[in-house]
Amino acid sequence: MEDIKTQPKTVQSLVNDINKKKYNFDLPIQRRAGIWSRKETSLFIDSILRLYPIYPALLNKHSDTKVLDVVDFKQRFTGLASYVNNEFALDKNLKPIVIDGVEYEIAGKKYKKLDEAVQDRLNTRDLTVITMVDATSEEINDIFDRINMGHPLTNGQKRSTLESDETREIIYSLASHPFFEKVLTKAQYKKNFDRDTVIQILMLCEMSNEYDFGSFKNNDMNKFILHYNELLVDSDKREQVLVKVDIIKDALDRLDNEFKDSIKIKNSSLSLCVYGMYRIIKDKKGTQKYIDWMKNFIETYNTNEQYLVFCSSGTANAENVKGRLQYFRDAIRVM
Repeated sequence: MEDIKTQPKTVQSLVNDINKKKYNFDLPIQRRAGIWSRKETSLFIDSILRLYPIYPALLNKHSDTKVLDVVDFKQRFTGLASYVNNEFALDKNLKPIVIDGVEYEIAGKKYKKLDEAVQDRLNTRDLTVITMVDATSEEINDIFDRINMGHPLTNGQKRSTLESDETREIIYSLASHPFFEKVLTKAQYKKNFDRDTVIQILMLCEMSNEYDFGSFKNNDMNKFILHYNELLVDSDKREQVLVKVDIIKDALDRLDNEFKDSIKIKNSSLSLCVYGMYRIIKDKKGTQKYIDWMKNFIETYNTNEQYLVFCSSGTANAENVKGRLQYFRDAIRVM
């Protein structure tokens, strides 16, 4: 890290910069923007209006560009901009605030419906912004861990610290695919289920006689990440790994194109459904047969006793994962 600076910035200035896309919210270690609940975002804005202390924002500036990476404060930034842009109303249970002895109602109001005095307080409130200069990815990971000390992190967030820069970028690019927005809930995104699903897909695609991933349990997923890091720096294996990533992207594109609306796929089967399309493309088979089979699989899931035997307790253990995998392989084999 070359330098670090601390300065106040008004909410209005921050929102203007966000609208002008001066900030990069796409650091892989960060949670997906928008996963805060309406209540959480409302309480944050309420805290600003009540002049409560606000935790500082943490940015990283690249000296060779004008890009500012948001290291910490992503949910607050995106929530604040969404509110000022009139995308939602505040929680209906918020209490009135007092400005210069006058009481103002804010509950259930969009920004444009706030009284002028309330808008002015929000716009002119200073928030503290800490800007690092040229912090490395290792430093950012270390800082992120220290910021979250004492706060419960998901296994997925902890696992991200094991990922090399390239591994993290691959996982992030796949997890950002719009297909996952059709099958995952906000609660699942909050638990980093999108990233975990992508890791499971990669595990299935890399499974071979040389490498057996074991299970989808946390320890085995962590071991796979370390293995995947090594694959990407192995000159003999790297190209093959990246070809597989391209096929996975193609598989997600085709699924996204086929399923126009949200669909319900059980957590334990999502990675396998994507892997199935991956195999179809890799083996140069007809995708429509697989789509038809997958639709029937989803519709008859609850009565599929042959498959459900591998979906009871311990869905992440090796026996159940491999049982589900074999079921998909058997189906694909005859297509």
